[in-house]
Amino acid sequence: MFGKKKKAKQEHPTIPEKMEEPKLTDDSKSGFKKVNESRKESKMTNLASDTNVKGTIEFGQTMKIDGSFEGELITDNGDLVIGKTGKVKANVKVRSAVVEGRLDGNIKASDTVELKQNAHLIGDLQAKTLVMEKGVVFVGKCNISPEGTKIESQKSYKEEEKINRLSNV
Repeated sequence: MFGKKKKAKQEHPTIPEKMEEPKLTDDSKSGFKKVNESRKESKMTNLASDTNVKGTIEFGQTMKIDGSFEGELITDNGDLVIGKTGKVKANVKVRSAVVEGRLDGNIKASDTVELKQNAHLIGDLQAKTLVMEKGVVFVGKCNISPEGTKIESQKSYKEEEKINRLSNV
């Protein structure tokens, strides 16, 4: 009892030296990799399914929309993914696009547009390449040109319409 003191065991929970980053397992992103194979994995901006946005968005890399968007989407070298729950009412100017949800508006792509199985596109489409799966609903004009579609640098559809109206006067 009055002899030697016993050393108390101090046990600390083991803390890992480095935390592992979670890995993305989003199915729609894997379908987009076909378009993006030659480029390095780019950062993706997400508009979640509970998001409602109105206005003009100019972006540089990749944007994925699972929520609702109304307005204009513009990029010179970026890519657009409209997810299964995405509802977009916009005029779109992009390098490449993958549509799984609904797009009401015109789309102009300098490279590829991919319409997945349950996609709805109500509007005109202009692109270098079009990939369309069975089950797509597409109402509009389609202009596919192997030479590609030149995207005017940051000029909005509203400005183009204004110029067209003035030239017709």
